[in-house]
Amino acid sequence: MASTETNSSRPWADGPFELISITSLGYKPGEKVAPYHSMAAEMITVHNCLLRGINSIYLQCVNVERSPDSVPAFIKYAKAWGHILHEHHTTEEEWFFPEIEAITGEEGIMNVNVEQHHAFDDGLKEYNAHLENAETGKEKYDGAKLKSIIDSFMPVLRQHLEDEIFTLKAFERYKDKTDWAKWTKETASKAIKATQTADGMVVDLPFMVHNHEVAFEQVGSWPPVPSILFFILKFLYFGKHSDCWQFAPCDKSSKAKDLPFAL
Repeated sequence: MASTETNSSRPWADGPFELISITSLGYKPGEKVAPYHSMAAEMITVHNCLLRGINSIYLQCVNVERSPDSVPAFIKYAKAWGHILHEHHTTEEEWFFPEIEAITGEEGIMNVNVEQHHAFDDGLKEYNAHLENAETGKEKYDGAKLKSIIDSFMPVLRQHLEDEIFTLKAFERYKDKTDWAKWTKETASKAIKATQTADGMVVDLPFMVHNHEVAFEQVGSWPPVPSILFFILKFLYFGKHSDCWQFAPCDKSSKAKDLPFAL
């Protein structure tokens, strides 16, 4: 597989765990979605960042060992993915899903998605533990082991990421309950504000931007912040862990680039 923007035949971050297309909501790429599908469309973008992230880790985790000096930065990059996924699901359970229940008046409407979160917990704990132990020197980094761990939980996680989109797609049944487009915008803003921490600005936000591909998503500027503010954020914060972003599938403009260790 190769990216939609590069001409390289090298493996790229659109696999092995397949990205989610906006066509799953019944729209063409770049087509404006109905207000009640706004959150589903936004979540597709977020989930695809997570998928590109783990794909880029999966494709490079073994070959990066050929460059021992690169391994510490790769570990930081891989740890960032685990942290962001954890924060994403914690946010959903603590306030995002409860807000949906309140708006729709349907208690438990998101329960199946919460249950799915627990289905890959053990694999994620093993993933995070190996990276933490490798970083602290308790064990040697083992790319083959990390790849095997990813294989143990990603099929279930990939299915969850898609299933959640279809749960959100069903908001069409509640299209008169609220201004869904406004709620989506406010929710996205709230999520972005939550990243305004020391780690969030220099790790979480850059990670997501470097795993967002504009050519595939066709959603305009993302994340949804004013362009001048986005420029300032990139200037101030994106350079601190630049050694990590070499492993990402996109540059800071969210344009696809080759993965250096996906050979």
